[in-house]
Amino acid sequence: MLSRVLEPCGILRVQTWDSKLTGLPKPAGFAKAEQALGATWPDLVGATAYGHADILCTGPTDWLVITPVPDVTKLLHGLGDAFEGSSFRATNASDALTRIAIEGPDARVLLTKGTSVDLDPTYFPPGRCARTRFADIPLIVRCIRMSAFELIVASSYHDYLIAWLNDAAREFQGL
Repeated sequence: MLSRVLEPCGILRVQTWDSKLTGLPKPAGFAKAEQALGATWPDLVGATAYGHADILCTGPTDWLVITPVPDVTKLLHGLGDAFEGSSFRATNASDALTRIAIEGPDARVLLTKGTSVDLDPTYFPPGRCARTRFADIPLIVRCIRMSAFELIVASSYHDYLIAWLNDAAREFQGL
């Protein structure tokens, strides 16, 4: 079982107060936003789109945009321009969030110790994400590959989560 903190990256949180998005056309600037991100904007909660950046739909009006480039200034301004005149807003959350990778054949079993989300591959395949409580803290879990996951957590919970994961992984290490 391997858990490690991932390198810093750019993370934007995109939100809207318009809860009537299902089935409605997207604002005019979305084509520009999708082009900049190289991905079609996901509107199904739990879905992830991949392109120049990953877009995680974490709620009906809430998304995370994750880009390998730590400096998101240009992207933030681009999305601001694309969303102008709409209820959508993008905020830089790069320094507020930490990403932790969990990999290995027992990764799903380990993660089920901390959450009530059904992580069975039938219901939680690669590309799926969920906002949940994990080990009593709020975070986002996403499946990267069948035995590889990413936890996205507020940076203030980093030490606690690493300690919890190390303790929970002991049974898989034969300790």
